[in-house]
Amino acid sequence: MSARFVRQVLLPEIGIEGQARIGRATAALSGASAAHEIASLYAAGAGFGALATGPIDVDALAPEAIVATPAAREVLAGSRAALAAIRAAVRSGEAS
Repeated sequence: MSARFVRQVLLPEIGIEGQARIGRATAALSGASAAHEIASLYAAGAGFGALATGPIDVDALAPEAIVATPAAREVLAGSRAALAAIRAAVRSGEAS
């Protein structure tokens, strides 16, 4: 494992096994919008093994009632989408 992910590994919610799951996972966050660009950067930085094309619902992740400017909405939606992908990857090994 790369020293780049030491801070994530130190988090009890992620740990060594969680980081390994992230590395094996594919984040469906790639696409053409600004939200996709932000999400892809976050996902790559988290250590995902691959990125695939996938939808990001900007209206649901960054409603206008919370964030008014389009650029800020794209950033918020992209970062929330990436965080959701990280959570899903880390939880993928948990018992249901």
